[in-house]
Amino acid sequence: AKAELEHWEKRWRETDEFVPWPPCATTSREFVRIWREAFRPLRDWVNACALCVAAEVQRDYREFRLERGLVKYADQVSLAGELMRLPDVVRRIRENNYRVILDEAQDTDPQQFFVLLEVARSTEATGAWIDDPAGVAGPRPGHFCMVGDFQQSIYRDPADLARYRELHEVLAATNAAQELKFSVTFRLDTTQLNFVNATFGEILNNQEGQVAFVELHPRPDVLPGQVVRFDFGCDVDLALPESQRAVVEARELAAWLHDIGHQKLCAESWRQVAILCPRKAWLRTLRGALTNVDLPVEVHSESDREGENPAYAWLTALLTIMVDPNASYEVVGVLREIFGLSDDDLHRFSQAYPTRFQIREHTSGNSVVAKTLNNLLRIRQAIVQQPLFSAVHEIVRCTQLRERLRSLPEEEFADLSSELDEVLSITASAEARGLSLSDLGQTLRTQFHATRETHPSQRDAIQLITAHKAKGSEWQAVIVPFLTREIHDTHPAYPYAIRNVNAPGAKIILDPTDFDECKEELKQIDRQEMERLLYVALTRAKHTLVLAFDRQFFLNSRGQFHRNSQISLLRAGDRGCNCDVVARLSNEARECTETRDRQRSAPLEHISEQFGARELGWIDDARREAARFVQTISPSKFAQEQEIQPEAAAEAWIEIGPELRPPRIGNPATRYGIWWHEFAQKIPWHSHRDVWQAAFEANLSDSPEPARSIREWKLLIKYASEHPDFFAGNIFAEMPFFWRMDEQKCLEGLIDVALFQPDEKKWFILDWKTNRVERDELESLRVEYRPQIAAYWKAVTEMTKRPVSAGIYSTATGELIVYSEDELAQEWARIRTLPLDDLGSEIVDSR
Repeated sequence: AKAELEHWEKRWRETDEFVPWPPCATTSREFVRIWREAFRPLRDWVNACALCVAAEVQRDYREFRLERGLVKYADQVSLAGELMRLPDVVRRIRENNYRVILDEAQDTDPQQFFVLLEVARSTEATGAWIDDPAGVAGPRPGHFCMVGDFQQSIYRDPADLARYRELHEVLAATNAAQELKFSVTFRLDTTQLNFVNATFGEILNNQEGQVAFVELHPRPDVLPGQVVRFDFGCDVDLALPESQRAVVEARELAAWLHDIGHQKLCAESWRQVAILCPRKAWLRTLRGALTNVDLPVEVHSESDREGENPAYAWLTALLTIMVDPNASYEVVGVLREIFGLSDDDLHRFSQAYPTRFQIREHTSGNSVVAKTLNNLLRIRQAIVQQPLFSAVHEIVRCTQLRERLRSLPEEEFADLSSELDEVLSITASAEARGLSLSDLGQTLRTQFHATRETHPSQRDAIQLITAHKAKGSEWQAVIVPFLTREIHDTHPAYPYAIRNVNAPGAKIILDPTDFDECKEELKQIDRQEMERLLYVALTRAKHTLVLAFDRQFFLNSRGQFHRNSQISLLRAGDRGCNCDVVARLSNEARECTETRDRQRSAPLEHISEQFGARELGWIDDARREAARFVQTISPSKFAQEQEIQPEAAAEAWIEIGPELRPPRIGNPATRYGIWWHEFAQKIPWHSHRDVWQAAFEANLSDSPEPARSIREWKLLIKYASEHPDFFAGNIFAEMPFFWRMDEQKCLEGLIDVALFQPDEKKWFILDWKTNRVERDELESLRVEYRPQIAAYWKAVTEMTKRPVSAGIYSTATGELIVYSEDELAQEWARIRTLPLDDLGSEIVDSR
């Protein structure tokens, strides 16, 4: 050890190299203590320097964010605190005479307290009350009220809990506030209440930093309630991995729930049953076991992130590759996760060249990977000049993203369609702010790890939820499994900062040596928080609390319960003070007639807003009328096939003005389709055929395929010659229409050629089809476009109140395909009853 220190000191003094901490040469406790003492001055100096660097980085990074308008919630609190120290500003704020009502005060950090307390002071007050509570005036009477429960402090830094307790005492001691204790619970029934009172007095004991337990008292109309100890009957092999033993427990618990039903849990439905775990990963095991016995399940988590939701993640990924078509890593992710292509297909396609995964250029080959890449390329080409919302909507439609999301397990991903609509709403707001597709993609990626906003469950399903997220909620029945399973703690990567609990300031934990010095203190803090978390979990049940006592499942190597297990936290493990309380619990769940009758007789709450004659204002009016907006179905925005045909991609541009199209459209079929439609619009139908020919020759030079154009033009001339009366009536090229189908939907589109015959007062709708097909493929072409032609036929029929016929003209074969009126009527009767999304998918572009 001495030689290593001499070498370390020489390297420190004689070189400019980085010198790491010298390792301790032994694990002897006494030697380690002396070693730490010897290096303590140096470590204290490094720690002080690290704190200065951390503070400077924090300040500079905040300024960096502010300059770019990226303000986090913590920034808002900090900036508000700075404002409250400006006399003129704070006086103007206090003149508004605000009254502060703060809930969940135990989860409020000191900076937030500073802002709220300063707001509640008088306009003449000076200084900061929190800095000198005895010397300056505090909050005005009746202007500050906070509600907090020390026992439910499970989120914040432990230093914040210590500061909150200190502030609570100062408010009461200086008469700035009056202390009231509420001990009547309006949630727990008698048996749960007695169980909590009997057990937690020894746990929340007001010692060594732990909070004091407040004994609970019943409400006047309290019900009996029940606390059930579920004893497992199966044998478990302790040699199995922990995860497999957890599966065994979950399966037996699921079978028991399936057998007894929610009625014996005194729950009106499965939605009123919750299973709480201290760790999110444990929920997955329970979900699998419950679904295997056909019990409905919904999984929640306190750490749900935006990026964990497929609707958010998949659309973000699609936008990423549309903006950066050479992002091969992201392209592979899209192919694998969204389109479900196998690793084997991807490996065979790559041939060890990852750059092959791109959508900037056409990919040769007929493999499923190449076809999918080309589909994505066509989508990218089609959206180049579209407005933001239209472009994103087109991506969703062409990739069938909504349908793919619906294929995911509902029990794991509920209501993904609504989640997708929320992202589309973000897109609409982004377009209103003038953002580009690249800007939107960057915004979504920036928020990828942000916590998602959660919504109340609408499904009749057992709620799987972490104990952290359960705080503030209640269910008629709560089950707490895995009582003896070890709760593993993880510490952040070094270095990280902790705040001192018993003194101001912070400390940087640079390596395991620093951690060892405060390990016992940190472990005690973690354990005390887990004790409070267990209190939260066991006080969520209104009528039934079930403790799944898996006594033999997770014993340690000495045959004892793990110290970091819920049973040990409950003091009901090895010779714990609450062993007898748990042992006396009933092991049978019973239906309670009194509880059932009370539930059935409980009046339904009807909550309505009574605005009276108050003027709501234009924003409120707009929100109130928003549900009445008519939704437009644009046939040119829908495709019937999963694989997007070049013609379909081409026709997406036909209704867009030339000035909005990209400078060059890569796909030949796309370019040809656009050329034909633009040329056909210029044909002088009522002039002599020589004038037709002159118009063709004038436009031929713009054709991307002149030889094909000449061939198909001859076929059209031949058809017109053989049917001279067909183009004899009134002809309207590119005729727009907008027809209201019902109170909620409109159909909007362009008809290529509308022919009106004045003598017979009837219409004929003609649609050009530039698909490359042979004569034996015309029937497939007819079936493919029948839904869209039926929609157009119905729209013109209803708008003109005249007889209407309709057909499609195949430019490749020179054939006119006419649909019968009965055929179109039957097709319309079929598609009109489809949901809006399915209706759009059925109506294909008219070209």
